[in-house]
Formats: sequence, structure tokens, C-alpha cells
Amino acid sequence: MNVRSMFTSIFGKEEKKKYKILHTFKMLNSNDTTFYNWNGQLYDSSAIRTAVGTNATHAAKVNPKHIRYIDGEVKVSPNDNINRLLKRPNKYMNMFDFNYKMMVQRELNNNAFAYIDRDKNIPGMLGIKGIYPLASSRVEVLEDEEDNIYLKFIFKNGSYKIAPYEDVIHIRKHFNENDFWGESNKKTLNSKLETQITTEQGIQNAIKNTAFIRGILQFKQVLQQEDIDKNVQDFSERYLDVTNNKKGIAYTDPRYEFQETKSEPFVPNKSQMDYTKQEIYEYFNINEDIIRAKYSEEEWTAYYEGTIEPYAIQSSLEWTEKVFTPTERAYGNEIIFEANRLANASNNTKITICKELKHLFTVNEQRGIWNMAPVPGGDKRLQSLNDVDAEKANEYQLGKKEE
Repeated sequence: MNVRSMFTSIFGKEEKKKYKILHTFKMLNSNDTTFYNWNGQLYDSSAIRTAVGTNATHAAKVNPKHIRYIDGEVKVSPNDNINRLLKRPNKYMNMFDFNYKMMVQRELNNNAFAYIDRDKNIPGMLGIKGIYPLASSRVEVLEDEEDNIYLKFIFKNGSYKIAPYEDVIHIRKHFNENDFWGESNKKTLNSKLETQITTEQGIQNAIKNTAFIRGILQFKQVLQQEDIDKNVQDFSERYLDVTNNKKGIAYTDPRYEFQETKSEPFVPNKSQMDYTKQEIYEYFNINEDIIRAKYSEEEWTAYYEGTIEPYAIQSSLEWTEKVFTPTERAYGNEIIFEANRLANASNNTKITICKELKHLFTVNEQRGIWNMAPVPGGDKRLQSLNDVDAEKANEYQLGKKEE
């Protein structure tokens, strides 16, 4: 039976072209040319998964569009092939899944990669067949004799793929000291993660200790050590093990007397428990109200501008650069990632916008504000008869007639 792997499905069979790599790409400030996916159990933390997952869910809502500026006019989705790509970037996922995975990688590793699979036989778009997010264990920067840059993706099973950097969408976060990679979260989050794990373990141990009876078994006669051990073991199994003593009843024995000792286990209070979690939330630019969908218009706007919009801008720039040729970009082709920011506005705000600023929106755009589907002929912009061009208004007041 011939089993086709996902690696072969995405990258094809063994590459026919052999890249002549002379050396690793030299950085300006360091020799750190390899990016490592930090295996610090970040995503196993409930607080981190909640924060990252919420950011990814909202980032996945951004809507990519292909626009083209022609003689001052904007054409939306002028190419059917690109339009299909923006709805389903590859055979395994839709655009929501694509954006979700890219945002998760961006948040956890401060580097997100997507490989562009090209076929020269496909017309336009540089022959793009599909775009695949990649989550590898490490990535190396390489350079050939013609100063072309490549990324070598090394996966957990040992397989690897060398791809020209022009075929990789690369989105970074916390891009500072390293000349090529976004900084790792290890130094910043490691201590917070350990504190949260220790706190959770402390709570679990406190619950166990609370349910565990402690005491002293005082024998009324002198026994040998092996007899003492045998009686203690028997007493524990009969009366202190909940699985054995289901009735909750014990009888007295004249051979010994049991004296219970009280111990109050330490449990962190709510403020101590919330402190580390809030630190994690703030690190990922999110708060409890966003997570619980209890935000106001102002809170959503601040969250969108600080967390979601940067991802949308980065995606727009990278997709435009990597999808189109220089000539296609010169002819006004762009891919923009946008979100309906008014979808979370109150009904009163929506009514005011549609009433006072309706000339700025088409009918379908106004319907989109109300989360309604577009209608035929709705791509028209309505204009009030009370509004007139400023120059013509001056002519009207001066009593001049237009020639």
C-alpha cells in the first residue's frame, strides 16, 4: 500500500533543484541564525491557552480582500483565482483556520511562518497553488553564492524543507535584538509559568490534605515494632481510606486510642491566584472582559487596535509582497486584511453611523454593519440631496451659472 505523507503532499517529492549553500546567513549583532520553537509547555497552561486562544479566535475573523487601484477607482476581488485562495489558502484548511494557526504561532513563538507552494504552470499570482502555515521545531537562515536567502525548516520527525525566503510569509512579534527573529518568550514567561504551575499544584495538594485525616494512634500496651506497623496499616485501611470505609462508621478497640490532629493547609487567596494570571493576560494584550465577551465599545476598540490590528497589518504587507510580482504591485494590486470593527458597536452607534454617515458606505456595507448578508444591487453609495459639492455651493450663493 502506497501511503502518501503530508510532507510529500505539501512539498512534493524530493527536490530536483539542489541549492548550493555556502554558509549560514551572517547576522549583524550575533551568530544566532537559528530559531527554536520553545518547548516550555506554554500551551499546556490554562491561562496562556485562554489568552492566546482568544486572540487567535478574534484574529481569525479578519477578512482578506484583493483590491486593485485602476485610474483612481478601487476594484474588489478582480481575480477569481486569488479570491479562491483567500477563502481557502490550501487543501487542508479555510482562511479562518489559517489565521487562527498563524496567530497562535505568532503569540507563542513570536514568529509565524507560512510556506507558499508554487507551480509555474499556473498563470498569474507567481503560480501559487496553496499557502501552508508551518510549525517546525527549528528554522535556520541560509544563504547561497548569489546572496539569496533561504529558510531551512526542520520538523520534529527529522524531515526538513529548504525554501527561498521569498516563498515564506514571515510574521514577527517582539522584534528587537535579533536581526531576523522575533524574541523568544522564554525569559519573560518562564517564571510566570512556573509560578502558576506551583500555585495550581499547591491548591491540588491542599484539597488532598484537607480530605486526609491525620492523627496519633496510642496503644495501651507495649508491642513489638512489627505489631505496631501491622495495626497502624490495618487501622488506616479500614477507617482512613474512603474507598474502603464507605459507610463512614468505625468501632472502638480497647487495644488503642486514636487522637486526631488538626492541620490547616495553606491555600493562596484569590488576589494571589489572580496576580500571575493577570500578568499573563497583560503580556498577551488581553483582559477578563475580552475573554468573557463582556467588553464595551471602547474596550473592544482598544483591544482591536492593540492586538488584532497589528496582525492584520503585518498579514496585509506580507501577502501583498509575496503573492504579487513587482509589476503586479506597480499596477495597484494589494491584499488587505480587514475586520468589521463596527460589528461590536451598540445598536445606537450603528443607527447613528448609518444615518449620519451613510454617504460613506454602500448599501451592502451598511448591511454588513448589522451582520446582514449583501443584496443584489447593494454595491451603490447613497447620497443625500441636501449635500452638494462645495464649489457648486459657492456658485449657487453668488448667483453664477455653470457654463
